[in-house]
Amino acid sequence: MEIKDLLSKQTEFDKEHGWDTAIIPEEERLQSLERELVGLMGEVGEVANLVKKARLSVFKNKSASTAFRDIVPGVNEELIDVFIYLLRLFQVAGTDIEAEYFRKLTINKDRFKKYENTTP
Repeated sequence: MEIKDLLSKQTEFDKEHGWDTAIIPEEERLQSLERELVGLMGEVGEVANLVKKARLSVFKNKSASTAFRDIVPGVNEELIDVFIYLLRLFQVAGTDIEAEYFRKLTINKDRFKKYENTTP
C-alpha cells in the first residue's frame, strides 16, 4: 500500500466520523492546523513518556534490551497515532506528499552531501 492509499483510507475514516479535513473552509484552516498540531504533539509526548519510563527502568537495573522490548508495542501504537495526525495535517494543508517529499529529498541530498558514506 502506498502513502496516497493510506491518506485515502484516513480521509474516508474521517468523513465517516464527521471530521472531513478536505472540506474545511480556508478561513478555518489555520485553526484546524493548530488543533491537529496540538494533537500531534500530545502523541509525540506519549512516545517520549514511554521512552522516559524505559530509561528509568534501565537506571533501576533492567537491561536496555528488555526495556526496549517492553515498550515497543506501546511505541508502535503511539507512532501510528503520530502518523495519523501527520496525514490529517497534510490533508488540511493540501499537501501533495509525494511531490513535497521528493522536492525536500533533493534539497537534503545537496545539503548533507558532505556526510555521504563513500566507503564501498
